Amino acid sequence: MVETTGGGPQDGAAEVLDRPLPDGVRRRVVQIVSDGFGGLTVGELPAQLRQYARFAPNRRIKFAGNAMASALETDPLFRQRIGEKLREAQPELTGALDSGSPPPAADPLDVAAAAYVLRPAGWVKLVAAAGEEA
Repeated sequence: MVETTGGGPQDGAAEVLDRPLPDGVRRRVVQIVSDGFGGLTVGELPAQLRQYARFAPNRRIKFAGNAMASALETDPLFRQRIGEKLREAQPELTGALDSGSPPPAADPLDVAAAAYVLRPAGWVKLVAAAGEEA
């Protein structure tokens, strides 16, 4: 069973990033979306992304990267679905983020990208820290 955060004031859903995503984090986020994209049905995709459903992952990143990043930011249901796919693919990283203690040996860009998708409490700090290290 997959548990997801509820978006209440005690978690990270209310936090807002006050600057654009650092480029390295954005690339990882787009990769996460592309990876999760293939596991969703056309009906589960936002309307603006349905035209890319049959694209191969690399082609999807090339042609739909901006659209995927935008949909992830503006569509909470799509972000939740991608988050569920991320939890299935990387249970250790996502579990550590949910518990509030990202693994120290993990790549900061991977941690920041996963935090951006999942939005645990403190996600903005993780993204900002990855941007400063880049």
